[in-house]
Amino acid sequence: MSSHPETKNPSAFETAFVALLRQAPGPIFPRARQLYFRKYALEGQGQDGPFRTHLLAEQVEEANGLEGAGHLVRAVSFAVVYWDGTPASSDPDFAGYLSERWALEAPDLTPEPEFWFRGEGHYARFSAPALYRSAS
Repeated sequence: MSSHPETKNPSAFETAFVALLRQAPGPIFPRARQLYFRKYALEGQGQDGPFRTHLLAEQVEEANGLEGAGHLVRAVSFAVVYWDGTPASSDPDFAGYLSERWALEAPDLTPEPEFWFRGEGHYARFSAPALYRSAS
């Protein structure tokens, strides 16, 4: 069996990103979509441990071509959130989690001073390449 260099197997991170976007409200519902991304993580439900990875910002483009061709979503930034339930006494190991869980290195990883959602969850912002094309 031959392998083609142009064919790339998606990483676990890319697979999780696509799965998240398949379930998200459509871009025509921006408020519902933003709430969805704040609540649901790439890890899915039932994840053990205090860290979760969320889509923070996206760029949505209409697909060129025929009507009903769908849309293209490029991730602009993500958040890795520490949900321990108590204020962190030291900086959570965001980089260690991204490396261990997703095999990602995020040189632009930046801890944010505010909390993630509803006054809970320390988080850091980072970028990683991720792309999703809807079927329609």
